[in-house]
Amino acid sequence: MGDTLKIAGISWGRKEAKTSTGESVFTDHVRALASREPLDTRRLEQLWSALRAALRSELKRRGLWETPPVYLGIYGWETWEARGAGAGKETALEELLAECYSYIFVLRLRSLEAQLKLKENIDGLIFLNIRHFLHERQKEHDPLGSQVFQVLQSAVRTAVAEGDLHVLQGDERIRNHTVLSASPGSPALEPAREGLATLVARWNDELLPDLVTLRGRGQEEVVRRLRERLPELEREGFATFRFKDLVDPLKADVRARWAAILDQSQGEAVPQIGEEPRGNRARLVPPDTRVEERQLFRKLVDCVLTSLRRLDINEKTREYLSTLWNFVRLQASEGEETGMPAARLDQLLQEAEGEERPSLRRLAEQLRIPRERLPGLYETLGDLLERCRAANSGRAAVRALMGSSNFRNGKGGPGAH
Repeated sequence: MGDTLKIAGISWGRKEAKTSTGESVFTDHVRALASREPLDTRRLEQLWSALRAALRSELKRRGLWETPPVYLGIYGWETWEARGAGAGKETALEELLAECYSYIFVLRLRSLEAQLKLKENIDGLIFLNIRHFLHERQKEHDPLGSQVFQVLQSAVRTAVAEGDLHVLQGDERIRNHTVLSASPGSPALEPAREGLATLVARWNDELLPDLVTLRGRGQEEVVRRLRERLPELEREGFATFRFKDLVDPLKADVRARWAAILDQSQGEAVPQIGEEPRGNRARLVPPDTRVEERQLFRKLVDCVLTSLRRLDINEKTREYLSTLWNFVRLQASEGEETGMPAARLDQLLQEAEGEERPSLRRLAEQLRIPRERLPGLYETLGDLLERCRAANSGRAAVRALMGSSNFRNGKGGPGAH
């Protein structure tokens, strides 16, 4: 077992959580819940201490401990250990802990009880669920960071497989603390230098917006382009580095640039090359965290993407629509205005229709879509979204989305080129 911590009388590692008497805290808690008997206060306190320690450790392992809690959908705190207003208020970690408990021991209790019939100890399964919980939260509430991590991870894995990079320490699947080098015999890792942020910013000059907006085969192309830039690390003096030291500045630069794109879509001036930065930005207003709203948002996003794939249109138009839709969905989930993301989808599409604002020209430049195509593309997405809402509410059959389209030719619809 790796490092073992002892908190509130509980020793735990990645595979198990035990008290000083050898009890398996997580397994025993599931067994107690299955018995439907009143929970012992002392054991419940041990469970919360063990789960808190495990959650904190996983946050640090994933490089999330130093990031704002809002990236996991926890709002109102600047750090994980800062307390709310008033004496005795919980921390951001405590709020996340409560949601993690619900995710594991409420929503998945039946599955855990079933595993108890097959295994004597299921602590390892609990740790796996903690990882799944954080992965899903980050993917949902930090789509930009999740996308950048995934693309860079794929690019690095390809470079390792082709022998241009080597794993010196850490997880060979490429995680935050994996140490990589251009040479298998490289010396010990040195602290990351500031120049790394400047280097990845140059990469983003060419990679954005594709790094964020493209999916499927388009994303494979972005992975290839990013992989081709990795040899620059050695040439610039970064022969050995942690994956985290590379992905963190890449995420930060993408977020800053994407915030500028969101600003311009609201009609604000866009910083030009060479201008001074406008200072630290506050995290953009996140989507509402209610389960029903998140589920609706995901259904609408998936429905529109499925409909786009089945439209009878040329591939260039499909590419434009997909790029614009990914921009709109990110704008809805990370935009500055308040409101739930599913509702903001309609608002964002309606505001853009037919308007001749300078921001649309800027947007066309950033997304690499011809300016004159944007009104028609927005209109097509609006029609698709309306149909998806109808299908989701039961007012129309889903198959209507897949049939013949009545979108107007020449405005982003099937006949557009």
